Amino acid sequence: MADYEIRRKANIGSSSLILIFIVLCLATFGVLSLENARREDTFSQKNAAAVQAYYRADREAEAFVQAVDQTLALADGAKQPGRDTVSSEFAIDAGLALHVELAVDWEKKTSRVQCWKVVDRGKLAIDQSVPVWSGE
Repeated sequence: MADYEIRRKANIGSSSLILIFIVLCLATFGVLSLENARREDTFSQKNAAAVQAYYRADREAEAFVQAVDQTLALADGAKQPGRDTVSSEFAIDAGLALHVELAVDWEKKTSRVQCWKVVDRGKLAIDQSVPVWSGE
C-alpha cells in the first residue's frame, strides 16, 4: 500500500511539472506575440504616414502640372527662349522629394511628363571613424 502511494505522488508531481512547463511556454509565446503585434502596429503607422506624405506631394505635383497646362493654354504660341522643360520638386518628408519634370511644346500648347520620381535630397553623412581597407 505504501508503495502505491509513493508512485501516486510521483505521478502527480510529474504531471504538475509538465503542466507548469506548458503554462510557461504558452505565456512566453503570448508575450512574443504581443511584442510582434506592437512592432507591426508601429511599422504600419509609419508606413501610413509615409504614404500620406507621398500622396500629399503627388497632389501638389498634379496642381503644378495643371498650372503649367493653364499657362500653356494662355500663351500666345511663341516659343519661350530657354524654356523647353519645366521642373519642380515637392517635399515628401525628411530628405525625400518628388521630382517632376515636364517637356513643354509652346507651339502645340502641350506638356509631356519626362520625369516623375522620388529623389533623396538628404545630406549623406559618411562615417570615417572606422578604418576600412581601401584595396591597396
